[in-house]
Amino acid sequence: LTLDQQTWELDYVMLLLGGPEGRPTPHPAEQPESGRWAVQQTVEFLSQIDLFKQVKGEALERLASQIRLVTLSEGELFFKEEEPADGFYIIKSGMAKVTKWSTESEGVSAVLSILRQGNSFGEIGLIDGLPRSAGVSAMGPVECYFLPRAEFLAALEENPEIALRMLPTLAAMVRNADQWVAQTI
Repeated sequence: LTLDQQTWELDYVMLLLGGPEGRPTPHPAEQPESGRWAVQQTVEFLSQIDLFKQVKGEALERLASQIRLVTLSEGELFFKEEEPADGFYIIKSGMAKVTKWSTESEGVSAVLSILRQGNSFGEIGLIDGLPRSAGVSAMGPVECYFLPRAEFLAALEENPEIALRMLPTLAAMVRNADQWVAQTI
């Protein structure tokens, strides 16, 4: 056995025994240059997210291959309100808050939402490319998947089915926002 094979086997045994790592390092044979193992892990995560539940097979793999992991510390900003929309985020672990600043009173803001594992943000900017409508910051250590807008649009051009599968979830988000506004009036 090579050192890499021994390390992988030890990690696997530790996983079976409930070891500290929680998951094995992929065996070198399972990890070709393209990072196939990491893409598969991302596909599994995305398939559990409402926005992507209906996207299947090759289309989901195409999106997953374009996603990268982003890590922020407590208080760090993902983006500020009015910044250009450069992509879409899905929280893998940790929490973030969405904040909207008052246009009438300087220094006054409202927390619109607290986001947790599996929650996403930046969907609208992903589609329309307009500046961010609110800011988002980390409430502690946060790991997120980030899908750049350019890669998302390229994936849509290659496979329009992605958009068709996402439309019902996006429509539900608009309906939920409408209901929320109606309840606050």
